[in-house]
Amino acid sequence: RMLAAYRLLRTALGLGDASRVPYNLLATRDWMMLVPRSRAEHLGVNVNALGFAGSLLVRTPEQFDAVAALGPLELLRQVAGVAP
Repeated sequence: RMLAAYRLLRTALGLGDASRVPYNLLATRDWMMLVPRSRAEHLGVNVNALGFAGSLLVRTPEQFDAVAALGPLELLRQVAGVAP
């Protein structure tokens, strides 16, 4: 079932079997989310699947301040390449 759902998500997003578009995959027993990415980081903050699950990890106080000023959702938009 999970494999079928994964394939359905890839197809819905236009990510065929040969596609090499980077993405983050989040899954539980009840749902699955696939987020295509345009880049791995913004403002020096690396965003992986945990970021899309709500855990943005920063290394320095400056990164924390940059994320706070930009806003976490905007950081995710920048990494995902989604228009506001």
